[in-house]
Amino acid sequence: MLAWLFMEPFTKDMWGLIVAITIYNGFIIWLIERSNYPNDYQGSVINQIGVVIWLAFTTTFTLRGDKMHSNLSRMAVVMWMFVALIITQSYTASLTSMLTAHRLEPAITSIEMLRNTNATVGYCEGSFIDYYLKEVLGFRNIKIKSYNSTRLYAQALNSGEIAALFLEVPLDKIFLAQYCNSFIKTGETFKVGGYEFPFSTGFPRLSDANKALMKVWETGTLKKREETFLSSEKCVDERSPPDEKERLSPKSFYVVFMLTLGTSTILTFSLIDVETADTRTLDEALASSKWADLACSKGMHVNTLFKILVVAYP
Repeated sequence: MLAWLFMEPFTKDMWGLIVAITIYNGFIIWLIERSNYPNDYQGSVINQIGVVIWLAFTTTFTLRGDKMHSNLSRMAVVMWMFVALIITQSYTASLTSMLTAHRLEPAITSIEMLRNTNATVGYCEGSFIDYYLKEVLGFRNIKIKSYNSTRLYAQALNSGEIAALFLEVPLDKIFLAQYCNSFIKTGETFKVGGYEFPFSTGFPRLSDANKALMKVWETGTLKKREETFLSSEKCVDERSPPDEKERLSPKSFYVVFMLTLGTSTILTFSLIDVETADTRTLDEALASSKWADLACSKGMHVNTLFKILVVAYP
């Protein structure tokens, strides 16, 4: 469906990995910012989940350097934006190529090329073309195959079972109308006569039949009927699904994904080290403060006792 064409440049694994890394980076930024400024990131669990998602996707497209309080957060955002830029440009190029109609170029341009390459050709089963291919164009019998439907024609050409297909002009137009984006007519058109309408000798309406046929031909009625018939044929390969090899997968971005994941993870460990160091320093300070307070308290008691003693015993 054309409505979902925007999903085609990336594989499902690629889309899933992008979403996962985006949310992961958002969580890391939230964790760093919250550890430095907890008052700015308060609220219920649902509210904090919303903040994480908001940070994840806003930092994909904007630097938000003025809103970040920590240099660790800024480093994570810069690296993720670098990766996001590469992914975005690759996605745009791939989608553009899918939306742009590729002009079909014929692989075979002449009968001589088919004969020289010993190629196999096909034709419509039951048609006089079988005789024409053998007796006039010089193809060997083992290199000629017959098919009885446009679907089988397409399958044979796509699979490489045959290199070219010979059809009568009316059937040729129907086939190309149905497979308008996959195949193209090439080479010359061979004129082998037309259809005849036999009448018995002395047929009294022969003159009227000739006049009627000429009228249909000269007035363009036959051409109009042909156009009406062909326009009703639906192009069954209106948009062929892209080859899986042409779609971008995580393998194409392995290095850049590792860069952003590695950066975010290293920054997380740096934050943990800083928090641990701060906690250790605080514990040491508290311990030192307790001993100092205790010493001061004892000193006050000694001084008080000394004064009391001095007063009591002059």
